[in-house]
Amino acid sequence: MLQYIIILFLSFTNCLKASSDKGQSTIRILFVGNSLTYTNNLPAIVKELGMQDNVTITYSEVLLPDYSFEDHWNDGKVQQEIESKKYDYVLAQQGPSALPASQVLLLDYATRLANLCKANSTKFALYMVWPSASRSFDLDNVIISHTQAATQTGSLLCPAGLAWKHAWQADAQLPLYGAIYSFLLTFAELKKKYEIYCRIYNFLF
Repeated sequence: MLQYIIILFLSFTNCLKASSDKGQSTIRILFVGNSLTYTNNLPAIVKELGMQDNVTITYSEVLLPDYSFEDHWNDGKVQQEIESKKYDYVLAQQGPSALPASQVLLLDYATRLANLCKANSTKFALYMVWPSASRSFDLDNVIISHTQAATQTGSLLCPAGLAWKHAWQADAQLPLYGAIYSFLLTFAELKKKYEIYCRIYNFLF
């Protein structure tokens, strides 16, 4: 199961590596989202993984509970951060966005954010999450929603939700909902097992 948990982290590092300028040794990221990003301490984990490639990652966060892209846009802080031109990437996440109305909103505000990033020489990356346990049947719609939004806005896609699907295709009994949160919250344990993580990282990418 360890391999599939790590894929969730590597989807971020891989999408950044694929688009970074050759020889770039420092990457500046703005993380935008809600508890699906900050509860797991994802920014710090991405930074640690970057170190394995001798890439220095610095980051700032605009992360608030239950916030959507629309909420962040209405607050205005994200726009101020992007317009500061301090970032190479904006990595943004909202909820699953599986329902038709949510898909429309995702595309609307992802388009606004992507256009603002382009105007400020910043790459926009969309973080695909996963549905709640009670709506696990919506996983394909989550994947479709985020993939379409990334394609239509010309954005990068960090497909954590797709990694969940691949994991369950390999083993339908994987307890991702329970295991991933308890695992991610134990950051010290992640550091202890770095040798294994790096081998998986190198194998996959």
